[in-house]
Amino acid sequence: MKTIINRFDLYRFERLMSKLVRPSELPQTVSFALCADGLQLTAFCNGAALSFTVPSAGEVEPFTLPWSTVKEFSSKKNDYIDVIVNGKDVTLSWSTNGIPQSRTVQSLGLTDKQLPPVPDKTTVHSATLFDAFVDASRCVDSENKQYALGAICLRGAKSQIVSTDGRQALFQDGFDWPFNDDVLCPVSKIFNSKELREFGETVKVGVDDDWIFFNVGNANFWLRKVDGWFPKFDQFTQNIDGHTWLHLDQTDAAFLAERLDALPGKDNRNDPVYVKLDNGVTVRGHDTAKQTATELRLTKSRYEGSNVTMPMNRKQLKNALDFGINRLGCDPNAETPIIGYGDNKLFVVMPLEGGEPNVEADKVTVLASNAKASAPSKVERSKPSPVTQACRSVKPRMRGTVKPKGKTMILDDAMKLRTNLRETLVGVNSLIQSIKSQRRQDKLLRDTVNSLRKLQNV
Repeated sequence: MKTIINRFDLYRFERLMSKLVRPSELPQTVSFALCADGLQLTAFCNGAALSFTVPSAGEVEPFTLPWSTVKEFSSKKNDYIDVIVNGKDVTLSWSTNGIPQSRTVQSLGLTDKQLPPVPDKTTVHSATLFDAFVDASRCVDSENKQYALGAICLRGAKSQIVSTDGRQALFQDGFDWPFNDDVLCPVSKIFNSKELREFGETVKVGVDDDWIFFNVGNANFWLRKVDGWFPKFDQFTQNIDGHTWLHLDQTDAAFLAERLDALPGKDNRNDPVYVKLDNGVTVRGHDTAKQTATELRLTKSRYEGSNVTMPMNRKQLKNALDFGINRLGCDPNAETPIIGYGDNKLFVVMPLEGGEPNVEADKVTVLASNAKASAPSKVERSKPSPVTQACRSVKPRMRGTVKPKGKTMILDDAMKLRTNLRETLVGVNSLIQSIKSQRRQDKLLRDTVNSLRKLQNV
């Protein structure tokens, strides 16, 4: 009995399986069986299962292929393989540059495992659900043995996705789950799979027995629930009336995110930066060895409440920016968690211990998010070097009275230009990927129709 398999379908299945589980947990075999919608590929792993239905022509008895064979024959090209099953012998035939090729492998025997059931009740979400899972994955601790901090908590009663590593916690609201309890979902790279997102714009989610079910288009996958205790964090949002609140401007947030990794102090313990709300909004990084600092002035942002300094781990501050947190608050009179709010998101961060290092004013380098609106003061400006002094002594040969831009303004303009170019490049790449995806789908449909027509003439 014979069937036809598209090698690009094998490629997509192999990519999904490789992201669903760790490399050490990949399956030994992949099962193939005809179903009402075409040819169904299935694989089972420890704590996960995947099924993928693809168009196929012909009739064939169920068979299996070794995982290594599936990976070898997968390809991004829409090439086809003829599969003939004769007992335990599975013969694969294809063409390379017009030259016929074939290979016979042994079907390793059908497994008696059954796919977990598809839940009777599911809820439909947009594909941005996976973005929420990816964000949640940045706030987990798989090494914690006491609590299930390596899992993502789906809170049915509160319609939330919650994750924490014990030092930061992210709450994401607005998810209608088909259950009322808390369900612990394992972290998986499949949530960040671009192949999965190409299958459809909606995601179905359900829970049955020990499994969490996901469906996108013609792909289904299951993840086994995580057993363990997950902490409650509702107390962090209580008694916040006396907090000082930073209102972060969007352009300031982009300015800060662009430069945060370059601030000095990355080699210091806990990777600290200091968010200062004191007659303005600034973020400082310190080079304790050289006793210098770099200060980023956020000229469009504002704060309300008492003056305060929030010592934070810069990776956690970067997470807050990436999550779209635009309001940060803390208690100026006590070392309580820092609370951040964004669009349907709550971010809780434990502040670092200890105060900000002292540094002389003339050893602080200042960069402002709007250099024209907020130039460094004379006290805070770094002392000019001999080379700078020599350059200043030479009058520029320019016509008219236009003055050349200062170094800070030129650097700021260059960084703004680089940011704009990067955003444009991201948009162009996204458009190109969408066009390529549509072309692949159109070509696959044409090739499938042509194959079916050829089989009708046999």
